Parts: sequence; structure tokens; C-alpha cells
Amino acid sequence: MHNKTRSPDSAIGNLVSAAFECLSFCAMKQDQTRIILWKCFIVNRLPLIFQKHLSGVRGSSFEYSLRRPLFTIDENALVIVNARAANEIDVMFSAPTTPYDVRHEFLKSMAQLGLIDSAASDRILGRNSDDLHNEANMEKPLDVEEMIASLLEMDSFEVETVIRQFVADVETMGCLRQGATVNVMVELISLWSAQKETYKLRLLAQEIALSTAAMNIMLLYRDPYEILQPLITCVDSWNYEDESMIDFQDNYTDFGLILLLICSFYYHFQLDLGEIGSLNGNSFCMRYLMSSGVAHPIESLGQERSDLLGGWIMGLFDTNGISDDMIRSCSPMDYTLLVPTIVQQSVAACNRNFMDVDTLKGGLEYFLQPFLLSSVVGALHWIAHELWTLREFDIPLQILQALIIPQFLSDEARPIHKIVLRIGGLPVYNIIQEILRNATQLPDTINFNGIMDTLTPHLQFRKEL
Repeated sequence: MHNKTRSPDSAIGNLVSAAFECLSFCAMKQDQTRIILWKCFIVNRLPLIFQKHLSGVRGSSFEYSLRRPLFTIDENALVIVNARAANEIDVMFSAPTTPYDVRHEFLKSMAQLGLIDSAASDRILGRNSDDLHNEANMEKPLDVEEMIASLLEMDSFEVETVIRQFVADVETMGCLRQGATVNVMVELISLWSAQKETYKLRLLAQEIALSTAAMNIMLLYRDPYEILQPLITCVDSWNYEDESMIDFQDNYTDFGLILLLICSFYYHFQLDLGEIGSLNGNSFCMRYLMSSGVAHPIESLGQERSDLLGGWIMGLFDTNGISDDMIRSCSPMDYTLLVPTIVQQSVAACNRNFMDVDTLKGGLEYFLQPFLLSSVVGALHWIAHELWTLREFDIPLQILQALIIPQFLSDEARPIHKIVLRIGGLPVYNIIQEILRNATQLPDTINFNGIMDTLTPHLQFRKEL
């Protein structure tokens, strides 16, 4: 009787071969993002999978299973990888005569987890691998609970420093620290979301949203649901009516950066709503993700939201500016959903000569203040959508120019602005490319090259995976 159950040897060999073939293919395609991901998978994630699911296989059994796939990698692919692994791409693996490559890193991880002994690399690959025998090169494990306890005792300044270092280093960590670091970040997201530690959560959200590599690596170890559900619950239950609250602008900034992290995962990985958590019809996050960039007719807003709309438009374009009372009277959720309608009504007023273009741009530049800046995603989405249907696009393009290449950004606003362009830049770039291709006459008030050059570094964020 034929046994359909594969042996551990076969499963190990096939999985290792498939992983290296994927890495070879990405290297030949010069796909840097996937090269990094496949290297992380092979060196860090795969050994942990073997440790968890093949706990009965050890030592010589693993060594036997690994010998064939590691020693028979296509030499032509290795040569191509070596030739093209230049600039910022590390040599993932090279020709078989090279003394150290990703196969050694993989075996080093296997040895650190106790799945093989440290001399196995010499026997499998047929040459000396001093790095595997040098204890000084062995990575120290990270204790997740101890690290979390330490972070919870730190003040905000210390937390910011540690978080920034964590996120920056996670890409280069080995198997004993990378997964543990991801677990620390996910656990902090959950804890700070539940405890409404919104300032510390905002610091973590900003650093993760700025790092494509960190986001990619997080999903090597954890499901999107585990990362996003606490954030969504935090945003959906946001508190903005606390009478003890001193600075409503900080409340808006915290809210905006946490929302930007949700959007970053949603758009970068092109997730379905079902993949990010349990969303009901009253969920702010569901309404926002489904309608970002949608402006609503004034008659459909109801009296309360119409009053808020009028208050924001007056605050943006009145000489007295946006008052604390205005911010206090409007939750960040209501404001964020209103932004496309604010832009729509402002453009309509300009088209009807109720205000000039400079006044319009000057008012909407309020959006570039840190506490309002996250909402520019909705403005960019609305303008990008409208430009497909408009015949006269000078005014929307001038707004885009003011928002994308602003004359001034504060130090606090710069990283937020970068995240906004990563999320909202691609649809804007696509429509401007179409305008440049088809328009018979272009407005000389627009610096098209400046807009396109500013957006170009951010285009891959929404289409590289």
C-alpha cells in the first residue's frame, strides 16, 4: 500500500530547495525587497519552523536532509547572484568557492538552535567555516518578557530611543533575536493600545510605518490580525472628550500616527478588511478604509457634521485660524472623515471666485501641521480621484503641489509627511503621469518634475509585494 505521508527528510529537503530557488529567482530579477525577505526567511524563520514542527529530528538526521539541497544549488544562479549583489544588497550567496554565504548563515542558525552541531557546515559544504565555531560570533538570545518589562519602566524619551534602535536593527538580527524583537513590538502594540498609552504607541507606530523592512519582517512572524486588531480597537474607541486633557493637538497627532500605521499595513500588503480584524458597521476604521478620499454632499452630512464642516472651513481660511474650541468640539475621527469634503468645498469656492488660489493654498497648508498632517492621505486620494474626471485641473494641481512639495515643514512634521506620501503618493503619481501623457496644454504654475521626483522614492511602497 502506497504511503502518502512524506518523510521528514523529504519535507526538509524540498522546503530548503524551494526557499533557495525563490531567493535565486529574486536575485536574478534584482528584486531587493524580496531578496531581503527571502534571506530573512531562510536564515531566521526557517530554522525556527524546523525547531517547532520537527522537534524529533536532530543532528545527523538534519545534516543528511540538508546535504543535497544545500550542495546542489544551481551554480549559474549563484554566479548571477554574486555579480548582481552590489551596492546596498549584501551578497546573499555566491559561487561555491566563496568562503562564506547565506548557506553558512542558515547552518549557523540551525546550530544555534541545537538542530545540528557546529561542525556540520564543514561536512555539508566541504570546507572550513570558522564563524560557526567561534562562540564570540554567536548571537545572544533576547528575553521578550524581560525586554517588555524594561520598556514599560522607561520614560517616553528612553522609549523613543530604544524603539528607534529596535526597528532599525531588526532587519540584520539573527534567528535568536529577530522573531523575539517582533514579538516585543507586537506585545507593546497590544499593551499600549489597551492601556491608552497613546503617546508611546504613536512613537512606535511612526518608527514602524517609516520602515518597509520592519513591516515586511513583522509579517514573517505574525499575522496582520495580531498586529492591527489592537490598533483598530484603540482608534475605534478613541477618547477625545476627557476634560483633563490639556493639549488637544497632541491627541490629534497621536490618533493620526496610529491610524497611519493601520493604513501602512493595509495599503502596503493590499490586505482585505477581513484580514485586519473584526470590523462592524460602526467601526471608524472600516468606514475610513472603505471611503478614504470620498467627499460627501453637504445635504447628506446632517446638521452636526455640517456645522463642523463650516467651522473647519472658516478656521482654515479665516485670519484668526483654527481655534482650540474648534479642535475641542470635533473628534479626530469626525475631522478625518470630513477632510475630502473640506477640500472639495474649498475647491468649489475657489472655482466660483469666492476666494483666490493663494488663499486656498494658504488655508490648506494648515494640513501640514503635525496634528493635522495624517489627514492629507484623504486629501491626496480625493484629488487623485477627481483629476481623472476634471477638464480644468489647475487648482487641484496647485493644491497637490502645496501639499507634496511644501515650502516649509517642521522637524516633527517631516517623518509624518513621508509616511503620508508612502500611502497616498502612488495614485497621485499615476494620474499626473496620465496628464503629462495626454494634456495638450499644461499649466505653467505647476512644477511637475518636482512633484514626480518627490513621489518617486515612495511608489514601491504600495506595489512591491
